[in-house]
Amino acid sequence: MTSRQKLIRTGLANRTTNKAGRDMTVDTTFQLLKTKRTKIIATLGPATFASERIQQLIEAGVNLFRLNMSHGDYDGYIQAHTYIREASDRLNTSVGIIADLCGPKIRTGQFKDGPITLTPGQQVTITTRDVEGEDGLIPSQYEQIADDLSPGDRVLLADGTMELTVESIDGTEVECVVVHGGELGSRKGINLPGVEISAPSMTEKDFEDAVFALDLGVEYLALSFVRKPQDLDELRDLIKKKRKRTGIIAKIEKPEAVERIEGIVDKADVLMVARGDLGVELPVEQVPLIQDELVNYARSRNRPVIVATQMLETMIENPTPTRAEVADISHAVRSGVDAIMLSGETAIGKHPIKAVQLMSRVAKQAEGHIWNKAYFGSLATQAPASITLSNPLRDAIANATAMLSRDLQVRAILVPSTTGTTARVLSASRPAAPLVAFSSNIHTCRKLSLMWGVTPIYFEEADLYQLDKLARHLTKRLEFANEGQSILLVKGFNPDPSQNKPSITVLEL
Repeated sequence: MTSRQKLIRTGLANRTTNKAGRDMTVDTTFQLLKTKRTKIIATLGPATFASERIQQLIEAGVNLFRLNMSHGDYDGYIQAHTYIREASDRLNTSVGIIADLCGPKIRTGQFKDGPITLTPGQQVTITTRDVEGEDGLIPSQYEQIADDLSPGDRVLLADGTMELTVESIDGTEVECVVVHGGELGSRKGINLPGVEISAPSMTEKDFEDAVFALDLGVEYLALSFVRKPQDLDELRDLIKKKRKRTGIIAKIEKPEAVERIEGIVDKADVLMVARGDLGVELPVEQVPLIQDELVNYARSRNRPVIVATQMLETMIENPTPTRAEVADISHAVRSGVDAIMLSGETAIGKHPIKAVQLMSRVAKQAEGHIWNKAYFGSLATQAPASITLSNPLRDAIANATAMLSRDLQVRAILVPSTTGTTARVLSASRPAAPLVAFSSNIHTCRKLSLMWGVTPIYFEEADLYQLDKLARHLTKRLEFANEGQSILLVKGFNPDPSQNKPSITVLEL
């Protein structure tokens, strides 16, 4: 054992002196938790589109997979769905699937001779005519761009790396001047900050993709570029028409959505803070603050929340992350998010398994710190005092369960669940003990794979009639508790508040 290891073992490493002259120890040697509380979402792509790869990702810590409907075809999505289900069955675990709809993403068209170069001060034209682009002419795939823009508006290109200012509009032609230049290629993103887009939130392609994904049997549909609460109505109506219980994830990536967040959260099942486009249309220094506010507000309304985009961006190419990326993940975990998401890192990256393993280690380290500082539970009280509880009785019972789990030092909280309501409510209270949700509905188990701290277990319905016995059996099987230790059995929440009959039972093994 090295001197450094001896120092760490005795807890004397990282010792500093505070302003009062007293020794202060930064302890990083605490015991990690048995199970990871924060869930990991991985985007599938060419780098991971194989049965063996998908199983490796699950073993590395992935809880849900994202199918990006902007890339790929239906045959590929069907194959990916089969690979995921087979891998999760082999590993005896519940893994969810998210189909991420494209939304009205505005892009450039094709350029005749490859990328063009824009220089500051250059006069350029954006056109909606069906032509190939060339020097000074930028085709737009969004036909309403000339109708939506006005002189003086800003146009951002390629994730905000280039900027134009609108000078005049004539029919299909938008005359602009280049403010910040660069190299512009085909199918690059166009953002219009401060402009009210007239395109519907669900395009014709989105509708077709949603029907396909619902028939496929995904757990969640993510709607891109949500701007107002009403944007979710068409997708919700479609889900009801198909008689599905698929959850809706509202992706917050437009300033208009931030301004209307209360109504959006009320209509969505899950919130995703998609920092890519959000950081393009808003001052970049505001994005971390908006992220924290959105996380706190969503959780105050018992809505699971995901943080996404560029969490380990450098690992697309490099085998190790930057320290800033590690700090970003740790901050998200310590802020109490339900899930953190990888995009290009696992879709096209050179090190997808390492990226998931690294993200899992960082999450476990942050959670171990929270647990050892007894901060679990306090994570559920970060919402502003001005926010009214969505369901006082339900929230009170959930918070009481979290406090009991800490005060009685119970080893686990067991939750029988048909729809997932009880487990979701308890998850929002961020209890110190792990949550084990058992259900005879496999779709419920897969949906619960997104919820913070929840380990979903599928059981045949016949096994659910002796709940006390089953709860004890599961706890022992998962090695969460030993003889003489206590667990909680919580049940009775319903999607319809008038049907709630909550109960909390203390069981001793």
